[in-house]
Amino acid sequence: MTTDILNATFYVLVQDDPANPADAIPVSFEEAFKEAEKLTASGRTFQILYTEDATQNQLTRFAEAGIRTRFAPQG
Repeated sequence: MTTDILNATFYVLVQDDPANPADAIPVSFEEAFKEAEKLTASGRTFQILYTEDATQNQLTRFAEAGIRTRFAPQG
């Protein structure tokens, strides 16, 4: 069974934002990547969380851009 990259979910958590992962809004890869680029350019501290549907290619794109990611806790 193949993973549909359109099902991958990402969360952008900004350190200054009081939201926690349970309150974060899920976004697509492209939305998360664009937001991460903007936050990096502005010098803000943030995290990108991803679900198990994320592909290695998507995670590699973040890594190549110097954007750290981590697996989103489930539950």
